[in-house]
Amino acid sequence: MAVFAHPDDEIGAAGTLALHARRGDRVLLVWLTRGELASHFGDLPPEEVARIREGHGAQVAALLGAEYRFLPFGDTLLTGGREEALALARLMAEFRPDAVITWDPLDVHPDHRATHQAVLSALKLCRIPKLVGEAHRKPVRLYHYPRRDLARPWVYVDTSPTQEVAEEVFRFYREFYRWPFTLEEFRLRRRLLGREAGVSFAEAFQTEAPPAWPALP
Repeated sequence: MAVFAHPDDEIGAAGTLALHARRGDRVLLVWLTRGELASHFGDLPPEEVARIREGHGAQVAALLGAEYRFLPFGDTLLTGGREEALALARLMAEFRPDAVITWDPLDVHPDHRATHQAVLSALKLCRIPKLVGEAHRKPVRLYHYPRRDLARPWVYVDTSPTQEVAEEVFRFYREFYRWPFTLEEFRLRRRLLGREAGVSFAEAFQTEAPPAWPALP
């Protein structure tokens, strides 16, 4: 399960999500908002922007092989509070994830920080039957986008087999939004992470407690 604030936030996890879908895992991509205040759309009404960006989410989920949900919260209005956490907790109780990927807790965008906080709370609330019905009590690993200034273990995922899917997601958004950075710059970032992990391409996350290996890989 991957939880983000706006469509396009998922780019940093696209290869990992596609990798899980390709090996037969169920993957659920969740956005708390439709990103209706994005400045790229000029004076287009927020309702129309929301419709377009919801379509983007559906198309990207299809590229990744993922299911998807949009939650009905407002762009720039996320607080990380109980209402958002409870909506996520009910989804978690329904989907029963083994792992959740989300934003880091210190990102400059307040919606991104709030998303992280809502996920933290949801991981507790989804264990309470009086709130969610059939509770999800199985341990869930939490992974978030990495930051060099956070002293937490890094986990690298070898996304070489799904690099082409990640590039397709990037290309889709770049062509629509006319982003100034290039596909080669996108590849370079992923090559650099791959070099750190000893693979061709990688995505990286942080976690408080990485999985134990049975021996050195």
